[in-house]
Amino acid sequence: MNEVHAVIELKITPQRDCGFGKIAERVSHFEQVEACFLMSGGYDLLVFVKGDSLQDVAQFVAQDLSTLDGVLSTATHFMLKTYKARGIAESLGCDARLEVS
Repeated sequence: MNEVHAVIELKITPQRDCGFGKIAERVSHFEQVEACFLMSGGYDLLVFVKGDSLQDVAQFVAQDLSTLDGVLSTATHFMLKTYKARGIAESLGCDARLEVS
């Protein structure tokens, strides 16, 4: 089975006395979440997730992440092809055809 990986940007409302920590902790407890980072810039949390399909990840975002109290918006970016990960480069030949299932 091929896993689908995505990066999700979350804009959230910080909570009094705990800032972003409480929402980040809730997000981090989902089994689909591989990593969660507080970021500077245009969004607050950067979340790396995996699922069995594009639909699986989309459903997780729609039903679980976007409905959490304090989440204002989400932006999902699917990883289509890996060129380099963990310091190791993949074959960088021509992309004759990119297959997405």
